[in-house]
Amino acid sequence: MLRLLPIALLLLLGCQSETEPDEATTTFDRATLLRHWADDLIVPAFEDFSAAAAAQSAAATDYATEPTEASLGRLQEQFEEAYLAWQRVSPYMTGPGESVRLREQVNTYPTDTQRLTARQEIVYELPANTDVQGMPALDFLLFGVEDPALHRARIAEIAGRISTLSGQALSGWQDGYRDDYVASAGSSATASVDRTVNDFLYWYERNLRAGKVGIPAGVFSSEPRPELAEAIYHGALSKRLFLEALAAGRAFYRSEPGLADYLDALRVERDGQLLSERIDAGFVSADAIATDLNADFATQVRLVNTPMLRLYDALQANVILLKVDLLQALSINVDYVDADGD
Repeated sequence: MLRLLPIALLLLLGCQSETEPDEATTTFDRATLLRHWADDLIVPAFEDFSAAAAAQSAAATDYATEPTEASLGRLQEQFEEAYLAWQRVSPYMTGPGESVRLREQVNTYPTDTQRLTARQEIVYELPANTDVQGMPALDFLLFGVEDPALHRARIAEIAGRISTLSGQALSGWQDGYRDDYVASAGSSATASVDRTVNDFLYWYERNLRAGKVGIPAGVFSSEPRPELAEAIYHGALSKRLFLEALAAGRAFYRSEPGLADYLDALRVERDGQLLSERIDAGFVSADAIATDLNADFATQVRLVNTPMLRLYDALQANVILLKVDLLQALSINVDYVDADGD
């Protein structure tokens, strides 16, 4: 178990900062930071998602037992709540979430509708079956088929698995990983701060920026791909999911103590402005653009794609500030490869 160490002021070499730190030493307590992340953000997010997934599973069981319009309506409401709760936990896949492959099994889209509705057993644990389970599969079975009652057993099965996986990840944090996480307060590539920040940036870049916006908007293809948007069968949920995820990302960044505080302790500036403020302004800009979009991102892409491209550009501007400037300032190396480029 690593000994708790204060952090000396990091030299901002290679960061293109307008201001250099003075000779005074600034310290930042990583252990306190990790306790806050674990106890005030990460574990509560897993608790909320686990509770929402359990409620969704119970509603799915009720619907399988008695498939009425009322029970379907309750299940669809629980689906929305669980999907929103998922957005708040998705940035935190360090440790138990990663171990159970939670993100892959809960939110891989688009779902394979043909295999999903085939009358055959699905071995959900197999990596090849990530696209026939999770919330996207329920999105199709609850909103994209003519009669969900014909698939009520599959619906209950998938909802039950989501609940099981979320419970496993939560138990991992509660049954020992939380203490190990806080104790690993060093500054190495395998220490908790470095891993958490890398996992957060991976989520921001790949899942928030690319998955929810860039891919359906056609940034990485020759034309827009509205069929690759999130929650395409619900028809009015994708913007809410995006805004919830963006708010979760901003809350993590701004939380006290947090990354913004860390940058302020180092007094890092860009273009005469604190780097922490420039990054936060990027979150605000993306939120403002997204708020004016259609409730259904697939519809937005089909009708007028330009605002989606503007949203992508706003998110991309923060990728550079986060992935380059912030990481250099904190002396954290990138531990993943992004095939889409920066």
